[in-house]
Amino acid sequence: MFYRKHRKVILPLAVLPIVLIIWELYVRIFNVPNYLLPKPYDLFVSLITLFTSGGVWKHIAVTLKEILVGSVIGAAIGLVLGYIMAKVKLIEKMVMPFVIIVQTAPKISLAPLFILWMGLGIESKAALVILVVSFPIMINEVTAIRSIDKNAYDLMKVLKANRWQVFRHIELPYSMEMLLSGVKLALTQAMTGAVIGEMIGAKAGLGYLLTLGSETYDIKMILNAVILLSVMGLLFYLISEYIERKALYWKELDRSVIG
Repeated sequence: MFYRKHRKVILPLAVLPIVLIIWELYVRIFNVPNYLLPKPYDLFVSLITLFTSGGVWKHIAVTLKEILVGSVIGAAIGLVLGYIMAKVKLIEKMVMPFVIIVQTAPKISLAPLFILWMGLGIESKAALVILVVSFPIMINEVTAIRSIDKNAYDLMKVLKANRWQVFRHIELPYSMEMLLSGVKLALTQAMTGAVIGEMIGAKAGLGYLLTLGSETYDIKMILNAVILLSVMGLLFYLISEYIERKALYWKELDRSVIG
């Protein structure tokens, strides 16, 4: 019972020591220089040093702020645009081509423009995050609203419900599952957008540490930044999954009833 409940955590933790042993053996057997690939213990010590010195906290805070600010604004824009386009097809036909053009453009090519227009501060990175976050949420919103059964709308007409009541009792509950899936995807893309912006031009952030490590040939700094970004991405995913599970509690009840 304990294993089935926590296997998502147990299995990765069981694999981690194996990966570290293989890593250690590879470095020792092939005499890989420390400046190319440090041993796991050396990398762990350098990571602890980063935290004890206090310098890394500022970079984590900057990246987190960019992701959170950009994600909140991007999600709001995606929801509003998605709802409007789902309800008014003319607006969708007018707006969607431009949205697709912007989204298909490589984000690494747009980052220098945002930095040129908004500077090296948080604004340019948040703008890039807004760009990558709003699209999946908008598309999921359009799909969710369009997938609602017409009979549900007919029922609300019979009950003489107003637009707010239709939105609250039909459109919002029916679209919740797809919206939360879009948020989960958007959060992973938000991190990518923030890091790309920081790598192109920034004063702080984990992406800035990646660039700094590359310029100074500091492999430990690069790997530490990658580890921190990976942990941050995992935490975002777990938080979004927890919110999804709580918001869609009825699905868990259905599974328990079905068995």
